[in-house]
Amino acid sequence: MSKSLSGPVKNSITGKTNKVVIFFHGYGADGNDLISLSDSFINTLPDAVYYSPNAPEKCEMGGLGYQWFPIKQNNDGSLDLNAEKEITNSIGLINDYIDEIEKVSGVNTEDFILVGFSQGTMMILETLLSREKKFSALIGFSGGLINISKIIPKENLCTPILLIHGDNDQVVPMEMTNIAFNNLKSLGFKVQKYFSKGLGHGISLDGLLEANKFLKKMIKSA
Repeated sequence: MSKSLSGPVKNSITGKTNKVVIFFHGYGADGNDLISLSDSFINTLPDAVYYSPNAPEKCEMGGLGYQWFPIKQNNDGSLDLNAEKEITNSIGLINDYIDEIEKVSGVNTEDFILVGFSQGTMMILETLLSREKKFSALIGFSGGLINISKIIPKENLCTPILLIHGDNDQVVPMEMTNIAFNNLKSLGFKVQKYFSKGLGHGISLDGLLEANKFLKKMIKSA
Protein backbone atom coordinates (compact mmCIF):
# COMPACT_ATOMS: atom_id res chain seq x y z
CA MET A 1 0.00 0.00 0.00
CA SER A 2 1.45 3.34 -1.03
CA LYS A 3 1.64 6.08 1.55
CA SER A 4 2.57 9.73 1.68
CA LEU A 5 3.83 11.84 4.55
CA SER A 6 1.82 14.64 6.13
CA GLY A 7 1.96 16.79 9.22
CA PRO A 8 1.74 20.35 10.57
CA VAL A 9 3.06 23.31 8.60
CA LYS A 10 3.98 26.80 9.82
CA ASN A 11 4.28 29.62 7.29
CA SER A 12 7.04 32.21 7.34
CA ILE A 13 6.51 35.27 9.51
CA THR A 14 7.29 37.59 6.57
CA GLY A 15 4.96 35.96 4.06
CA LYS A 16 7.96 35.32 1.82
CA THR A 17 9.45 31.89 1.18
CA ASN A 18 13.13 31.49 0.34
CA LYS A 19 13.95 28.62 2.73
CA VAL A 20 12.22 25.41 3.75
CA VAL A 21 12.89 23.75 7.11
CA ILE A 22 11.67 20.20 7.70
CA PHE A 23 11.64 18.65 11.18
CA PHE A 24 11.83 14.87 11.61
CA HIS A 25 10.61 13.59 14.99
CA GLY A 26 11.91 10.73 17.09
CA TYR A 27 10.54 7.26 17.77
CA GLY A 28 7.05 7.27 19.26
CA ALA A 29 6.39 10.97 18.65
CA ASP A 30 4.68 12.85 15.80
CA GLY A 31 4.98 16.01 13.73
CA ASN A 32 3.37 18.14 16.45
CA ASP A 33 6.24 17.23 18.74
CA LEU A 34 8.77 19.31 16.80
CA ILE A 35 6.84 21.99 14.90
CA SER A 36 7.17 24.30 17.93
CA LEU A 37 10.94 24.31 17.31
CA SER A 38 10.20 26.72 14.48
CA ASP A 39 9.94 29.45 17.16
CA SER A 40 13.61 28.90 17.91
CA PHE A 41 14.64 29.55 14.30
CA ILE A 42 12.32 32.30 13.05
CA ASN A 43 14.72 35.13 13.89
CA THR A 44 17.51 33.44 11.95
CA LEU A 45 15.20 32.19 9.15
CA PRO A 46 12.27 34.65 8.98
CA ASP A 47 11.52 33.77 5.34
CA ALA A 48 11.34 30.02 5.96
CA VAL A 49 8.29 27.73 5.83
CA TYR A 50 8.42 24.96 8.43
CA TYR A 51 7.15 21.41 7.90
CA SER A 52 6.99 18.59 10.45
CA PRO A 53 5.68 15.32 8.97
CA ASN A 54 4.53 12.26 10.87
CA ALA A 55 6.56 9.11 10.28
CA PRO A 56 4.76 6.57 8.06
CA GLU A 57 3.99 3.82 10.59
CA LYS A 58 2.30 3.68 13.97
CA CYS A 59 4.74 2.94 16.76
CA GLU A 60 5.01 -0.80 17.46
CA MET A 61 6.30 -0.57 21.05
CA GLY A 62 3.19 1.09 22.44
CA GLY A 63 2.06 4.69 22.62
CA LEU A 64 0.15 6.77 20.13
CA GLY A 65 3.06 8.10 18.08
CA TYR A 66 4.82 7.03 14.91
CA GLN A 67 8.05 5.36 13.84
CA TRP A 68 10.37 5.77 10.84
CA PHE A 69 11.47 2.19 11.40
CA PRO A 70 10.74 -0.44 14.08
CA ILE A 71 12.95 -0.90 17.12
CA LYS A 72 12.86 -4.42 18.48
CA GLN A 73 14.17 -5.63 21.81
CA ASN A 74 16.47 -8.65 21.83
CA ASN A 75 16.22 -11.40 24.46
CA ASP A 76 19.17 -9.91 26.34
CA GLY A 77 17.38 -6.55 26.63
CA SER A 78 19.46 -4.78 23.97
CA LEU A 79 17.81 -2.98 21.04
CA ASP A 80 17.84 -4.33 17.50
CA LEU A 81 18.05 -1.54 14.91
CA ASN A 82 18.31 -3.91 11.95
CA ALA A 83 15.40 -2.70 9.83
CA GLU A 84 16.93 -1.98 6.43
CA LYS A 85 13.71 -2.61 4.49
CA GLU A 86 11.67 -0.18 6.60
CA ILE A 87 14.46 2.43 6.60
CA THR A 88 14.73 2.23 2.82
CA ASN A 89 10.96 2.63 2.52
CA SER A 90 11.01 5.71 4.78
CA ILE A 91 13.86 7.23 2.76
CA GLY A 92 11.76 6.87 -0.37
CA LEU A 93 8.75 8.53 1.28
CA ILE A 94 10.93 11.36 2.60
CA ASN A 95 12.40 11.99 -0.84
CA ASP A 96 8.90 12.05 -2.38
CA TYR A 97 7.78 14.46 0.36
CA ILE A 98 10.75 16.76 -0.32
CA ASP A 99 10.08 16.67 -4.07
CA GLU A 100 6.43 17.62 -3.50
CA ILE A 101 7.35 20.53 -1.19
CA GLU A 102 9.87 21.71 -3.78
CA LYS A 103 7.08 21.87 -6.38
CA VAL A 104 4.53 23.53 -4.08
CA SER A 105 6.89 26.08 -2.53
CA GLY A 106 9.01 26.88 -5.58
CA VAL A 107 12.07 26.59 -3.35
CA ASN A 108 14.98 24.51 -4.66
CA THR A 109 16.24 21.62 -2.55
CA GLU A 110 19.53 23.50 -2.12
CA ASP A 111 17.58 25.87 0.14
CA PHE A 112 16.10 23.10 2.31
CA ILE A 113 17.30 22.59 5.90
CA LEU A 114 16.58 19.24 7.51
CA VAL A 115 16.42 19.02 11.31
CA GLY A 116 16.09 15.69 13.09
CA PHE A 117 15.78 14.37 16.61
CA SER A 118 16.87 10.85 17.62
CA GLN A 119 15.43 8.43 15.03
CA GLY A 120 14.63 11.48 12.90
CA THR A 121 18.33 12.37 12.86
CA MET A 122 19.15 8.87 11.67
CA MET A 123 16.64 9.29 8.85
CA ILE A 124 17.86 12.68 7.60
CA LEU A 125 21.45 11.41 7.50
CA GLU A 126 20.36 8.37 5.47
CA THR A 127 18.33 10.62 3.17
CA LEU A 128 21.37 12.84 2.60
CA LEU A 129 23.55 9.84 1.79
CA SER A 130 21.06 8.55 -0.77
CA ARG A 131 19.78 11.73 -2.45
CA GLU A 132 21.28 13.15 -5.62
CA LYS A 133 20.72 16.79 -4.67
CA LYS A 134 22.50 18.74 -1.93
CA PHE A 135 20.68 20.47 0.92
CA SER A 136 21.34 23.85 2.48
CA ALA A 137 22.18 22.18 5.83
CA LEU A 138 21.41 19.30 8.16
CA ILE A 139 21.09 19.57 11.95
CA GLY A 140 20.78 16.36 13.93
CA PHE A 141 19.96 16.18 17.63
CA SER A 142 20.60 13.06 19.75
CA GLY A 143 20.97 10.61 16.87
CA GLY A 144 23.48 8.55 14.97
CA LEU A 145 24.41 7.14 11.58
CA ILE A 146 22.95 3.79 10.53
CA ASN A 147 24.83 3.92 7.20
CA ILE A 148 22.79 1.56 5.02
CA SER A 149 23.32 3.69 1.90
CA LYS A 150 25.99 2.17 -0.32
CA ILE A 151 26.36 4.92 -2.95
CA ILE A 152 26.91 8.54 -1.91
CA PRO A 153 26.32 11.20 -4.60
CA LYS A 154 29.25 13.62 -4.77
CA GLU A 155 26.85 16.57 -5.00
CA ASN A 156 25.92 16.08 -1.36
CA LEU A 157 29.41 16.30 0.11
CA CYS A 158 29.18 20.10 0.34
CA THR A 159 26.06 19.95 2.54
CA PRO A 160 27.14 21.27 5.99
CA ILE A 161 26.14 19.08 8.93
CA LEU A 162 25.87 19.86 12.64
CA LEU A 163 25.42 17.02 15.14
CA ILE A 164 24.26 17.91 18.67
CA HIS A 165 24.00 15.49 21.58
CA GLY A 166 23.58 15.47 25.34
CA ASP A 167 26.58 14.03 27.15
CA ASN A 168 24.28 12.25 29.62
CA ASP A 169 21.99 10.58 27.06
CA GLN A 170 20.94 7.14 28.34
CA VAL A 171 18.68 6.38 25.33
CA VAL A 172 20.97 7.08 22.38
CA PRO A 173 24.54 7.23 23.75
CA MET A 174 26.59 10.30 22.82
CA GLU A 175 29.18 7.94 21.35
CA MET A 176 26.81 7.45 18.41
CA THR A 177 27.37 11.09 17.47
CA ASN A 178 31.13 10.64 17.76
CA ILE A 179 30.95 7.60 15.47
CA ALA A 180 28.69 9.44 13.01
CA PHE A 181 31.01 12.45 13.04
CA ASN A 182 34.06 10.33 12.23
CA ASN A 183 32.30 8.31 9.54
CA LEU A 184 30.80 11.35 7.83
CA LYS A 185 34.11 13.18 7.95
CA SER A 186 35.90 10.19 6.41
CA LEU A 187 33.37 10.26 3.57
CA GLY A 188 34.26 13.88 2.87
CA PHE A 189 31.36 15.74 4.49
CA LYS A 190 31.73 19.09 6.26
CA VAL A 191 30.52 18.09 9.70
CA GLN A 192 30.62 19.70 13.13
CA LYS A 193 29.58 18.38 16.55
CA TYR A 194 28.47 19.92 19.82
CA PHE A 195 27.74 18.30 23.19
CA SER A 196 25.32 19.74 25.77
CA LYS A 197 26.70 19.21 29.27
CA GLY A 198 24.47 17.26 31.62
CA LEU A 199 21.71 16.79 29.04
CA GLY A 200 19.89 13.48 28.65
CA HIS A 201 17.84 12.49 25.62
CA GLY A 202 16.44 15.82 24.54
CA ILE A 203 17.05 19.25 23.03
CA SER A 204 18.43 22.03 25.22
CA LEU A 205 18.58 25.80 24.92
CA ASP A 206 22.36 25.79 24.41
CA GLY A 207 21.94 23.21 21.64
CA LEU A 208 19.40 25.43 19.88
CA LEU A 209 21.69 28.45 20.27
CA GLU A 210 24.51 26.43 18.71
CA ALA A 211 22.21 25.42 15.84
CA ASN A 212 21.34 29.07 15.18
CA LYS A 213 25.02 30.08 15.26
CA PHE A 214 25.68 27.33 12.72
CA LEU A 215 22.87 28.54 10.43
CA LYS A 216 23.86 32.20 10.69
CA LYS A 217 27.44 31.35 9.74
CA MET A 218 26.19 29.22 6.86
CA ILE A 219 23.93 32.01 5.56
CA LYS A 220 26.72 34.59 5.87
CA SER A 221 29.13 32.46 3.85
CA ALA A 222 26.58 31.52 1.17
